[in-house]
Amino acid sequence: MVSLSNEENWYYHGCKFTFRNFSWLLWNPASFRKKADKAVSEEYRDSLVYTGLDLEPYETAFFAYTVSGFMFLCFLIADFIIFRLTSFEAATLKITVAISLILPLLTLIYLSEYLKIYSRWMKVRSLGDMPEILSYIVMSMKLVPNMEVAIRFAGESSDRPLAKDLRKMLWNLHVREYRGMDDATLEFANIWGKNSEYFKRALHLIKSSTSEPDEAQRVITLNRALDIVLENTKRLMENFASKLKSPTYILYSIFILIPLALVALMPAITVVGIRFGIGTLVALYNIILPLATFAYAEYILMQRPATFVPQNIPDSHPQLTGIKKKKATAAMISTVLGIGIIFLGYVWMVLGNPGNIISTATLEGVLPPGLLILWGLVFAIAFYLNMSYTPYKKIRDEIKRMEIEFSDALFVLGRRISEGRATEEAFMHAASTMQGSQIAGAFERISLNLLSIRADIMTAIFDDEFGAFKDIYSDRIRTTMKLFVESAHKSHEAAGVAIVKLADHLKELQDVEQNIKRSLYDMTSTMRSTAAIFAPLIAGVTMALSEVIAKILQNISHSMANLPANMIPGPGQISPADLEQSIPSDLFMLSIGVYLIMITVILTRFSGTIEYGGDRAQLMYDLGQVLPLSIIIFTLSTVVSRVIFRGLV
Repeated sequence: MVSLSNEENWYYHGCKFTFRNFSWLLWNPASFRKKADKAVSEEYRDSLVYTGLDLEPYETAFFAYTVSGFMFLCFLIADFIIFRLTSFEAATLKITVAISLILPLLTLIYLSEYLKIYSRWMKVRSLGDMPEILSYIVMSMKLVPNMEVAIRFAGESSDRPLAKDLRKMLWNLHVREYRGMDDATLEFANIWGKNSEYFKRALHLIKSSTSEPDEAQRVITLNRALDIVLENTKRLMENFASKLKSPTYILYSIFILIPLALVALMPAITVVGIRFGIGTLVALYNIILPLATFAYAEYILMQRPATFVPQNIPDSHPQLTGIKKKKATAAMISTVLGIGIIFLGYVWMVLGNPGNIISTATLEGVLPPGLLILWGLVFAIAFYLNMSYTPYKKIRDEIKRMEIEFSDALFVLGRRISEGRATEEAFMHAASTMQGSQIAGAFERISLNLLSIRADIMTAIFDDEFGAFKDIYSDRIRTTMKLFVESAHKSHEAAGVAIVKLADHLKELQDVEQNIKRSLYDMTSTMRSTAAIFAPLIAGVTMALSEVIAKILQNISHSMANLPANMIPGPGQISPADLEQSIPSDLFMLSIGVYLIMITVILTRFSGTIEYGGDRAQLMYDLGQVLPLSIIIFTLSTVVSRVIFRGLV
């Protein structure tokens, strides 16, 4: 069972808040509780227990009904106000009514099934905890062949769900829920074996290593346990990558390519009598299609096992000093920047539109006015994201680089210690060998702490004031150094061998991580290219084509207007009014541009979650890089295509 703190989940707070403040809406609360308890399935109850959320079925049911009912009421009020203020064509009215009915219904279904969905997500995500947590257990067992000590060490070295369950297992052991460590391990292996048979096998191997009389055989057994988890984790991600191709192609073609291609045909459908206004276009391209794309992308991502989740970077990091003030300043500057870009077009028009830069008619000028609004929106967002999240990106890259350097430095350190050198000399030698790397500075500070202030090894490394690793925020590095401290109490030869083994373990984890990234590279690179290049390129060409078709129909309309009524060709007696576009070209451009921005965000998040597990800071940084590139390519594609097509009309 995965233990999850209630404070970490929005659903928990929502259920508690609604029932605490709105239970007066119930006619008979006691009867509602009984009906809710009887209505839930056994799977639902299992999901409630598995997620560890302190909720009752009646609270979850009331939350679903309250939120969906409130949403439906808000839609009704909004529809009433909008319809009173302005008028829409029949298609827009139908779509608006459908959205007002369907979205609350979908919300009700989602919230009612949330615990089942969340439970399945946690089970899949927990598979990614296994390589790291099991490696901690194996490394600890190699130093001290005690199962309880190893499990306690692994549980205290991580905040992942699997580590929390290890801590809970030890607590149950101490309160005599199990007869001994063997029973506790066996039951824990059986529980997690339902989700991962290979993890169960690995735990049994680790447990059996304690009864091995030969040290070499014990190490072989422990290595085999770790190999099982690493190999199966790699195979798991390879299977996910192979199954990812078809859903990704569907996402690309049905939800992106086809809608963008249809943009060029929209002006032509007026010929067959189908007319729609800006309301219908906004509903289709700015609400329905983005929601459908996002939902399908989330469905695909729900099946991704989380492996090697990036390290959390707290705002207390020394390099993030004053980050909240920087974000506030970035928000103000980006707002001014966005408004300035948007109003630049209006200022240019007031000046008489020199050079006919701003387009004032179909296929005229250079820049459609809608582009300036999109620029203002995109560059304001991008400026804020780059200013706010570049420091996080820099820290994240430093951690990754340091983890790669650390395994090499640890190998050098272990060899030096096994030669009988003093600890401070071994650290200084490793620092000089790795000179130029970031880990070299940390090793040098450890040596200086040991020599200058005569600190013990634990204080020299982890002291909150002067410890060499006090500002290193890598759980993998800190956990490995804790194991080093444990091994330092042994003989030099034994400690050196143990440290070399730790370095080997880190290399194995890094190799598996790199193999997983390579197996997913094809999909992630395709989606990134689509978001940054192909989608805006196609959108720009189709926008220009739509203007060409609109211009042709406009010319035909003007020609037909000069003909007598009885000479208008066509069996349907098409009138010139039927060929006029119901959506102004600038609003058409703006709506499609907003759709492009939404698609870029969805695809960037999709590829980022597949590649690095959905790290929020990394996602924000990626968006800050991709959005400007996307809008620049969209602008160039639109402008160049308009210039080329203008000569053909």
